[in-house]
Amino acid sequence: MTDQNKSSLQQQPKSVRDQVALLGFLDNLIKEKNDPSLTPEKLPQVKAALLQELNEMINSHMVKLLSEDAQRRLDAIFDRNASDEEIDDFFINNIPILSAEIASVLLDFRAAYLYPLQTPTQQKIQERTTVNIQPPPPPAPAPVDTSAKELSDALPPAPVPMDKVN
Repeated sequence: MTDQNKSSLQQQPKSVRDQVALLGFLDNLIKEKNDPSLTPEKLPQVKAALLQELNEMINSHMVKLLSEDAQRRLDAIFDRNASDEEIDDFFINNIPILSAEIASVLLDFRAAYLYPLQTPTQQKIQERTTVNIQPPPPPAPAPVDTSAKELSDALPPAPVPMDKVN
C-alpha cells in the first residue's frame, strides 16, 4: 500500500509534492509540540494556517535573496502566469544554495512554533507566576530637607492684612 502511495505521489507535479512534504513537516511539529489545547476538530484549521504561514515565510525569504534585477525578472514571470516548474527553475538558477536556504527557513519556523518568543512583560509575568516572585516595592520617596531657609525660599510670601496696605 505504501508503494502505491509513493507511486501516485511521484506522478503529482513537484509543487504538490512540495506541499505534501511541508504538511509532513508540520505534522511532525504539531506532534512534537503536543499542545493539549489542540483538539482533533481544530487540527485541520491549524494545519492550513501553519501551511499558509510557512509558505509565506519561504516565499518572502527567497525573494529577499534575489537581486533587484532578478526580482524584476521574477515579477515578469508572474505577470505571464508561468508554470510552477518555470518558477522553480528560476529560483534554482538564481539562488545557488536554494535547499540550504529553505532548510534555514524550516528551522526558523520550527523554533518560532515550538519556542515562541515572549514580550518582556509576558516573560516577567510568567516568571512571577511560576516562581511566585512578588513585584518589587515602589521606590521610597526622596528625603525632604526641611531646613527653615529652604522652606522660606520655597513658600510664597505671607499675605498682608488689608488694613496695613497704603
